[in-house]
Amino acid sequence: MTGIGPAPILFNEFFQMFTRCMPPNGWPVNSKIAVGNSGGPDSTCLLFLLKQLLTDLRSKAMARQSIPTSVVSLSVNHNLQENSQLMAARSAANAAAMGVEHLTLDIPWGTPPFSAKPVAGQPMEQIGREARYHVIFDGMARTGAHSVAFGHHADDQVETSLMRLARGTTELGAGGMRRCRRWGMGTGDAEGGLGWVGHHGLDRWIIRPLLDVRKVRAAQHESEIGFLATCEEHQLDYVNDPTNFQPEITLRNAIRQMLTLQEEGKDMSALSGLPQHISASLDKIKIAAADLQETTMDLEGGLHQLHGAVKVLSSRLEDVDNEVTFHLKNLTLPSPPSTLILSSHALPDVVDPTVRLAFVLRVMRYVSFHPWGSLRADGNRRRSSVQRIIDTLWQSDGAPPFTAGGGVLWQPVIFSAKRRLRVGTQCLGRQLQLGERFAWMASRLPAVPYYMLDTAKLSSKLDVDITERLAIAISRGDDSLEVLFDCRFLVRFDLSQIPETLVGALQKYQETGVNVRIKPHTKYYWPKVVLQKPSYPDTTYATLMDNGQIDTFGFPPWVTMEYIRLLDAT
Repeated sequence: MTGIGPAPILFNEFFQMFTRCMPPNGWPVNSKIAVGNSGGPDSTCLLFLLKQLLTDLRSKAMARQSIPTSVVSLSVNHNLQENSQLMAARSAANAAAMGVEHLTLDIPWGTPPFSAKPVAGQPMEQIGREARYHVIFDGMARTGAHSVAFGHHADDQVETSLMRLARGTTELGAGGMRRCRRWGMGTGDAEGGLGWVGHHGLDRWIIRPLLDVRKVRAAQHESEIGFLATCEEHQLDYVNDPTNFQPEITLRNAIRQMLTLQEEGKDMSALSGLPQHISASLDKIKIAAADLQETTMDLEGGLHQLHGAVKVLSSRLEDVDNEVTFHLKNLTLPSPPSTLILSSHALPDVVDPTVRLAFVLRVMRYVSFHPWGSLRADGNRRRSSVQRIIDTLWQSDGAPPFTAGGGVLWQPVIFSAKRRLRVGTQCLGRQLQLGERFAWMASRLPAVPYYMLDTAKLSSKLDVDITERLAIAISRGDDSLEVLFDCRFLVRFDLSQIPETLVGALQKYQETGVNVRIKPHTKYYWPKVVLQKPSYPDTTYATLMDNGQIDTFGFPPWVTMEYIRLLDAT
């Protein structure tokens, strides 16, 4: 029934949307949630609904449920366009009118870790996105927010799906953005770099409650709702970013323009003058969309058809996630810390090629030394590399050790509950004895052979000097110190129990040249804490053992070492 005005979002409808975005373990007690507030209609609508919802829930019996207790508005001023200041001011004014705490975050272009302000010809969208996420996470830390809600909606979801198709994604990627996902360790490569958040990002969440809501002004179904109608219903002021309607700037804008022209039945000649790389990407989208197996994605069928197709793919992604979780529980055998051993005889139970793909990516992300949640931890999702892993694991019991990206080593193992684990080439050609079974182990790819770890020159990621950090923490009277080692282990120091011999050595470390380091040991690159003195052998103060316990060599338990990479889907 074209022409019917879409309905505003009701609070009970938004409550259902918000509930579907809840992190797997629920909301922390007395937590705060942030809203990425651009001043546009989508984020303005989201901020209003979230503020009203939390106020309403706290005033009712539902306040006994674990829900965020407050909301904070975070606005990023990119300073990349003429109206940047206007949009930031509108964001602040909207938050103030709603009685919401607000923080405007300026991007200090040219100040490390930020690059110089991007200019024409550079990938402005990517540069701006990395800088924006960096300052948003900083804003969350400053305001104490556990999660951040973004106003991405159903139209954004279609655009994201199509953009990923242009980059050659699988059907999993074409499912678009998740309603709820961990922030992850970030996109940076080292502490202090742009996009780096480290282990703190593993307990921070991004949620997108509005992914089922369209921007439409004219509904095609009586039940359709829209956030523009919500803004109008509640007289919410907002601004539109004019660059969103300039297709020559970004691929997303070009996709938006293409879909709008098709929806309105207008001539597509407006897209004829686009930059070559954007035009080429639009052509790739058409080819990739036609090749999808799970659903029909007709770019000329209108936005309504595309919304339906992406919903199918998103639902398929959730089903695959659940199936992978089920198989991992059934296939995983007792494994040394930081590794994963998978039973070979049960692997054929995983038949669906898409589930196999997601299964391998989940395992890679778990054992990789690249930041958790980054594309590098997934081997950059190179289809040929991932397919090589799938072919080897599902078709060979006797293949030699190999790697195919992601910083992961795959090795055949012979597993027995009563005998020592046999790993690698010693398994090749061996007949199984009673109680043994073939399996595959995924573990960290060694930088050098483990017998050279004490003599080889290692990178600063593997040979971590913590001398100054320990000395400063002790002098300040801190209770503890946390250090992320190799993007895999969180090493915690209880400074109330630190050995006196170590305290004494640290008091004059600048004069004596002594230093305390975290270094790898064993073929699995587990952490150990050592004291180094010039002309003396290293003194080991703590090591991780194969049973997961920490040996502190007779000292009180002043060090813990926790493997923090996650095997879940989020």
